[in-house]
Amino acid sequence: MRALIHFLNRHLAPAIGYKGRLRIKTLQGDGSDRKVYRLLTGKKSYIAVSHPRGRQGRPSENDSFFLIGRYLRNRGLPTPNIYAYDPPMGCFLLEDFGDQSLEALVKSAKDTATIESIYRQILDILIGIQTEGSRGFESAWCYDTARLDGMFSWERESLYFIRSYLGEYRGLRNLSENVRKEFQTIAALVDRERMKVFLYRDFQSRNIMAVHAGYGLIDFQGARWGPPQYDLASLLIDPYVRLSTGLQESLLAYYLNGLSSKVALDRSLFLEHYEYIAFQRNLQILGAFSFLSREKGKTYFEAYIPPALESLKKRVSGSAFHPYNLVRPLLMSL
Repeated sequence: MRALIHFLNRHLAPAIGYKGRLRIKTLQGDGSDRKVYRLLTGKKSYIAVSHPRGRQGRPSENDSFFLIGRYLRNRGLPTPNIYAYDPPMGCFLLEDFGDQSLEALVKSAKDTATIESIYRQILDILIGIQTEGSRGFESAWCYDTARLDGMFSWERESLYFIRSYLGEYRGLRNLSENVRKEFQTIAALVDRERMKVFLYRDFQSRNIMAVHAGYGLIDFQGARWGPPQYDLASLLIDPYVRLSTGLQESLLAYYLNGLSSKVALDRSLFLEHYEYIAFQRNLQILGAFSFLSREKGKTYFEAYIPPALESLKKRVSGSAFHPYNLVRPLLMSL
């Protein structure tokens, strides 16, 4: 808190012109180590973020948030205004997008038609991110890696799942080398998708906020180049909201119609690749929830492991995974 106060003393008045009394409310974080605060100035509110231990490098994790957020906003996409950023302190002063996430909005919806209407608006934003957001996006802004490809999927998603979910959460620590090789073979299928777009990486209902008459996006610092199916899968198989299979299929068709109006698209190939890429996202989700609940002590994430596992098992039961005679029965047995 001392660092935050020092940051505000230095930047608040120059950034927004406010010099009056200030109330600070601590907000509950999610899966990250960032500390988030709401600043109440009377008529308006702002968000302050303190993340001095964000991953370092050139650029650092905080630099990526600043560079990518500024870029997206300049492209007309709904990211928060960044009023101030202090790199040495790891602090930000941001526009406040409120408390109502897409998750909360969906759970308060009265019927499926309302939910579908909401998601169509979100998919329109996603298509805008993947088209407008790809024009001028620089790999040099990515603190982590420049792209999501088959090797990334193996090292950072499949192995994450094997270690954190199968090993630590389920106690299955002695997978055969043949099983691991089959996981690696599936991960390599991600490279079959040749289209590379601006990839948000964590495009799910807790990172999309309902603001005014539209929506705002947060937590975009992990963006990079990657296949368009990944963000689509992140949204549709999101275990926080548990969209039905029928609704997922309807929304997938809506997305394909929208994207194909912007870029040349082979729908059958897109759908074929979607299965493998959604599989990788599902592994990442289960790895993350297991890691956060067991190693970070954030046990509330355990509630979302069963729906994520159900989604994974439903996917591998499909014909696309019938050739994988080791991975498929292992996952179906969980």
